[in-house]
Amino acid sequence: MLEKFFSSIGFEGAEVKTYIQSTAYTPGDTIIGTICVTGGQSDQEIKGIELTLFVTHDGQVREDSDFSYYDEQITQVILKDVKSIKAGDKKEIPFELKLTANHPLTTEKDETFIQTKVLVLNGVDPKDKDIIHIK
Repeated sequence: MLEKFFSSIGFEGAEVKTYIQSTAYTPGDTIIGTICVTGGQSDQEIKGIELTLFVTHDGQVREDSDFSYYDEQITQVILKDVKSIKAGDKKEIPFELKLTANHPLTTEKDETFIQTKVLVLNGVDPKDKDIIHIK
């Protein structure tokens, strides 16, 4: 009982790690990888897994922000394959994300990353962030 409470507030809950085949791509390439979800102390229900591709633009101020950078969401995929994760269990989910032919190249001011977020029902959503280089 106490384990379920701790998992719901983020202690010893599910964890996520994304593995990608390469960290360097060119526009138009397909990113291939695996999402690893590991169960925590108690069983948890999962609504889905968000896999989002972002580009961080540094030095470009938006009118609606005081920050000198912003994250532009390029694409998002929601995977519904995993409905739950049992305590201590491990699940691997393969994925593919296609880069557009005009995807921005990595520069000092533009950086691409993939964010993986497990949508845990009534709990803290574990996240992972992986930077990739577009050349």
